[in-house]
Amino acid sequence: NRRVLWRYAARNAVLPQIQSFALAIGFIVSGTIVMEMVFSYPGIGLLLLNATNAKDYALMQGIFLVLVLAVLIANIVADIAYAILDPRTRQTEA
Repeated sequence: NRRVLWRYAARNAVLPQIQSFALAIGFIVSGTIVMEMVFSYPGIGLLLLNATNAKDYALMQGIFLVLVLAVLIANIVADIAYAILDPRTRQTEA
């Protein structure tokens, strides 16, 4: 029973959770501006707002780069974990 549970059932049950986690990272990162404004928490969202008000384009580009890289890395990690857990998604050479 334990082998069936961990080898087959748990691996298939965790696959949708990995994908939804990777998608949620994008919403979490993009929601920092609103959260930091509501709670007056100094962070990257408030820094982006101040850079927008000051028209500091270089700082805005840097912040957008950091945000995009965070989302991309989360999606790559989720895809790698998905391929490790589900061998059906691995590509085979023809």
